[in-house]
Amino acid sequence: MTLYTIVPEEYIFPGNPEAHANIHFLNFDGIPIIAEQSDPYSYRVERIISTDPAHYLVKGIEPGSILSIKQSFRS
Repeated sequence: MTLYTIVPEEYIFPGNPEAHANIHFLNFDGIPIIAEQSDPYSYRVERIISTDPAHYLVKGIEPGSILSIKQSFRS
């Protein structure tokens, strides 16, 4: 089977479901991202899932950035 996707294989075929329990697909100001929930009030950006090149230039949502739950999330 061949999958043509930008989503990593680990998220499609997880070996250990508990290893990805804190990983969430979110929309941050209309930009789709994969983020890891680090505590109940914040997320760490893992990657941006978008085909729009402008989304990769937005300051504050680079991979590794910490996003507060008070910021603009839509799931």
